[in-house]
Amino acid sequence: MPYYAHTAVHPDGTRDQNESHWQPLAVHLRNVADLAAQFAAPFGASEEARLAGLLHDLGKYSARFQQRLRDPNIHGINHWSMGTLAAANRKQISAAFAIEGHHTGMPAFAENDIETTLEALKPRIANLQIPLSAEKLNGFPETLDELTVRLIADGIHPPDLTLTKSSAKDFTTALRTRMIFSSLVDSDFLDTEQHFDAVQAARRTPVLLQPETALPHLLSALAKKSSVGFVNELRRQLLHDALAAAEHLPGLFTLTAPTGSGKTLASLAFALRHIAHHNRTLAPNDPNRLRRIIVVIPFTSIIEQTARIYRELFEPHFGSDYILEHHSAVVPRERPADKNQDAEDERLRRARLAQENWDAPIVVTTNVQFFESLFGHRPSQCRKLHNISRSVVLFDEVQTLPARLVPSLLSSVTGLVRDYGITAVFGTATQPAFAAAAAAIPGGWQPVEISSQPKIMADGLRRTRIVLRPVDQQPTWPELATEISQHRQVLCVVNLKRHAHELFSALPAENRFHLSSAMCPAHRQVQLAEIRRRLDRTHDEPCRLISTQLIEAGVDVDFPRVYRAAGPLDSIIQTAGRCNREGLNAEPGEVTIFRPLDHRLPPGAYKQAAIITEAFLTENPGIDLHDPATYASYFARLYGTLGPTSAQDDPAYAASAALHFPLAHRECPLIGDETRSVVVRWGDGERLVTQLRHEKHLSRDDWRLIQRFSVNFYLSEFSLALARGIIVQPLPDTEFYFWNGHYDEYLGVSEPALNQYAP
Repeated sequence: MPYYAHTAVHPDGTRDQNESHWQPLAVHLRNVADLAAQFAAPFGASEEARLAGLLHDLGKYSARFQQRLRDPNIHGINHWSMGTLAAANRKQISAAFAIEGHHTGMPAFAENDIETTLEALKPRIANLQIPLSAEKLNGFPETLDELTVRLIADGIHPPDLTLTKSSAKDFTTALRTRMIFSSLVDSDFLDTEQHFDAVQAARRTPVLLQPETALPHLLSALAKKSSVGFVNELRRQLLHDALAAAEHLPGLFTLTAPTGSGKTLASLAFALRHIAHHNRTLAPNDPNRLRRIIVVIPFTSIIEQTARIYRELFEPHFGSDYILEHHSAVVPRERPADKNQDAEDERLRRARLAQENWDAPIVVTTNVQFFESLFGHRPSQCRKLHNISRSVVLFDEVQTLPARLVPSLLSSVTGLVRDYGITAVFGTATQPAFAAAAAAIPGGWQPVEISSQPKIMADGLRRTRIVLRPVDQQPTWPELATEISQHRQVLCVVNLKRHAHELFSALPAENRFHLSSAMCPAHRQVQLAEIRRRLDRTHDEPCRLISTQLIEAGVDVDFPRVYRAAGPLDSIIQTAGRCNREGLNAEPGEVTIFRPLDHRLPPGAYKQAAIITEAFLTENPGIDLHDPATYASYFARLYGTLGPTSAQDDPAYAASAALHFPLAHRECPLIGDETRSVVVRWGDGERLVTQLRHEKHLSRDDWRLIQRFSVNFYLSEFSLALARGIIVQPLPDTEFYFWNGHYDEYLGVSEPALNQYAP
């Protein structure tokens, strides 16, 4: 009898009963195996990935699954665990985990050795090797041997591999397993998409980076910028350093330079020159070629700005698919009820195919997306991981990485550099003293500095005077608003969204602006465009901006006067970078650090860092806050207080090393609490909400667009708003939500009672 992997649908979405249109199972297995092997070739895991592809749907050779294709009322057929057992019998640990996880997520095992771990896979699926009975409708009667006979009769011959690099139980194996898992998941998704939606699949025409062409466009744009003044001279020096360092061997780099020194474009120039230089002797199809640039940024506000800069540079020459902006996870998620479901489920199929796989030459994403995916265990989280290999990864503002996770996060980066052919660049104005945490990072931390003169550059770019107000001078928000309103152009950065709302509301209505994560990214961009217009010297109009700390890392604004509520030292320095940014004022811009009467802080690491900062500044009165040595001393103290003393003290590292994939993901929340993205009905968000309600799905392009009209909520405030009906789930079978409360044109989501401590 013929065996099928998938049914088919008519163009209108109805079920196609013509079996000649269905996808043969052997075709699906070969397609997935070939793609998975291709995806894993850059990191030397082709054969493991191919094996996983050939075995991942072994259970579909069961009679019960074939009945399920013909009868949609049959549900809950586990069609993958037999493939897991087949891989385990071949002692292929990574392939076994990848197969077991490709629908429901990779599991966890805590045994002490690999042999026991492989044996532990077998009891999970023992219930499948029993006769079908009324009590076991989810099972099927065939044994592994019987299914394997059908597989071979269908022309599929899985290879017997020797033990691979994935034969130890450690952190390295965990990373390799996730990469093979990613290769399998993406291949499975893409082949399924090709079968069900050939039109969408045809739109995935690969766009190549073309660094030899892109770099001259970048250098031409930089040459047109002003060359007047000492600041621009230092920017030219940093660019020269970046281009020179690009010819170094791939590896780990740092780029230490003050705010306003041109790090964003200098690091991009490094990446393009580095890729062009190292690809020049490699054939176009060589898997060792560097393939893409991934820019990893802490805040969505900087993503918007960076992606805009890159688009302006490259879209006219390479098209709209050259830059991928990926931050919010506004996509349907797997639910507990989805366990044991497969691609025949319409909701799951559309949800999974909407997930990102980072198939673009330049990807701009967040710390959360990058690192939480590296410690993920579900298909939706890990699909994109294999595309990190053979990339240049530019980490911007790395001081925001949480100290408690430094061993796991940096060990993952060093592992990517060592085993997956990436070049990593850590750039910031306040380079954290990761060297102080080197003892907790297996292999240590030994990057190459790109800047030839970071101390001279820091001295030359002193454009501000930082004033610490006495602790006993604690203004109320109305008092501070009165002081701020005396300045024509002024920025004030506070620690909480609630504080920003209160201070903004206390200002005179004219010429006031607000930025916070309560606004969706598209709304923030509109506000920033008007703010920049007013600050431009050709207009020079009044502008009083109240913002949370999202503005302080990389957002390109230039105010003559800045206030900053007391907080972590790196946040203070970053805020100072928004003052006299271009160095055009005759005198240094004044940055006032104050302690408000309502001096509440976001809980957790942010509050701890603020307390450490206050003690550090008290003990070091008059310390030079522009000197990189100051940052080194501060971060050494910060990591010494908050950071683990060894890798095993980092719970995310320890869980990964134990191959406990679900626990590793739970232990690696970069923002300290789970968040949910909610679409707001502002701008195009209204259309997207309406379209989903009526058509019950969105295109891949709309999923990419929708993140620009979304706001992230901590789970506590999300649950409260959902219970109150302020957040609405338009379709009961999808994890998609929209904001149905008030959305203010200035403040965005305006329900401060939801979470008074939200930053």
